[in-house]
Amino acid sequence: MILLLAAPAGGAARARDTLIAQPSTGSALISASSDANRYSINDGSGETVAIAVTAACQTSCTAADPQQIANFLGTLLHGEEMELLTVQLDTHTQIEFDCGYGAQACYYGGEDKIVLNGNAEPAPDGASREFVLAHEYGHHVARHRESPPPFPAAIDWGTPRWSSYEHVCQRSRAGALFPGNEGLHYFRDPGEAFAESFAHLRFPESGVTWRWMPALEPNAGAFEAIREDTLDPWFGRTAFSLRGHLPPRQGGPATKAFRTPLDGMVSLRPSGRPRYDLSLLNPAGRILRTSHHDFNFRHQLNYTVCGQPRLRVAIRSIAHNGGGFKLQIQRP
Repeated sequence: MILLLAAPAGGAARARDTLIAQPSTGSALISASSDANRYSINDGSGETVAIAVTAACQTSCTAADPQQIANFLGTLLHGEEMELLTVQLDTHTQIEFDCGYGAQACYYGGEDKIVLNGNAEPAPDGASREFVLAHEYGHHVARHRESPPPFPAAIDWGTPRWSSYEHVCQRSRAGALFPGNEGLHYFRDPGEAFAESFAHLRFPESGVTWRWMPALEPNAGAFEAIREDTLDPWFGRTAFSLRGHLPPRQGGPATKAFRTPLDGMVSLRPSGRPRYDLSLLNPAGRILRTSHHDFNFRHQLNYTVCGQPRLRVAIRSIAHNGGGFKLQIQRP
């Protein structure tokens, strides 16, 4: 399988790695020629990782020391997903069969497995084997992180804080990014950009050229978002309440502002049977969503935040004498 991919600044570039959902029959046969053993990552956490060396690689590879691989993995940012990982060391011929022509490695998302060259050969762009392994581990981290609805899985979209920081939603809507596109848009796939940023976090002085969208080249803010997403994963939306008293119907709406630090769906649900209308506004006052007085406790007002760090809700009473209100708000 040859992947000739659109490079960001003209010309053509070949992918360094591939993402594969499930192995082919042939790849499964190669895997069957090896037995995985567990090795300590020696970072003080007590965690281990499964590493397998194919039979062919055991006899011909020059850098297939499982403990050395495990020790390197222990230098990467990681969470509990480390214990789920298997690394398989292939010969040069096997890795092209398992991962595709020209690929230095691949990640099997359905199996939590990285397939890596058992020889310490740098990639054509100068990336060391360790850099490539760090990139693949970035995919493994994303594979085990939640993505706020309604966005695609984090392995395609990037982790929540990183994708919000890098404006993945806005850039995808504008047609500048193509989540999950491992073909011609490999270098405009935010999932790949996340994995590459993860590798640059480990190797800030690598000198490896950034080939993805220039605006996604990581800076200190992106690295901090990756650290948080790796060490303190996002586990779902949180809820809080807004409450207060509304002026009479002719007195205008009450307005409340709230922060929306992450992109994703925000939901507003009234308590009880409301006697008011809702309007969700951006900071400039533009109406984004509205409800009417037939709105009730069985329904909610939903809006997908895409680059807005704050929103406002305007609550207008339909009762002559006003009254109280209480809203439960869920946000990423």
